Amino acid sequence: MSKLKWSFDYCSAWNRGTALYVQWANRHGISYPRLMVLYALMTAGEMTQKEICEGFGLVKQTVNTVVRDLKKNKYIILKAGQADRREKKISLTGEGRIYAEKWVNPLLKTEKRIFEIIGCERMKQMQDTLELFNILFENEMRGDKQE
Repeated sequence: MSKLKWSFDYCSAWNRGTALYVQWANRHGISYPRLMVLYALMTAGEMTQKEICEGFGLVKQTVNTVVRDLKKNKYIILKAGQADRREKKISLTGEGRIYAEKWVNPLLKTEKRIFEIIGCERMKQMQDTLELFNILFENEMRGDKQE
């Protein structure tokens, strides 16, 4: 297989996964960014907007818009961070957890069924490989080429 074909296949597979999450969100009547913010808060707990942006590849302004709306509806609370008081930690309120579960639990059940088919070992290998790819890509972007 040529290097260009492999690059296309890899990038296409990666982006197809994201596109499937976007389609899932649309079919369930929620925007992808809103779903991912709720997903992040349900699965990882308290997070900052920056952590959500970096972890899910979302634009800062988009996350900020979602956060403002969730706060307005009393689904989340913002707390000043311990290290940097300007950086706010976001967490779900009780009502917010109920709201998030409505959207996120069906997705988690879908993922669980898929993970069970693939198997824990292969899922762990995929995660480890993607994390390594991301580290190496970040190094390349910084000019820290490792030969």
